[in-house]
Amino acid sequence: MKVIKDEIATLKRRRRITVEIDHGETLMAFKDGCHYELGDPLDEIVAGHFITNSQRVVWCSLEQGWVVA
Repeated sequence: MKVIKDEIATLKRRRRITVEIDHGETLMAFKDGCHYELGDPLDEIVAGHFITNSQRVVWCSLEQGWVVA
């Protein structure tokens, strides 16, 4: 994902962000005070701040574990 333009919020207008996403990426928005249901097979309910504070990870075949990308 690449941020093209980020306009700050004003009294009359909300914040505007223009982004470019790669093929296969999905852009989602989360509110910290709301709760969201995770998809199958987890089907758990989590608070939005758990999702927004997450980091992208990849599987490392050498360490045999997840590492931050």
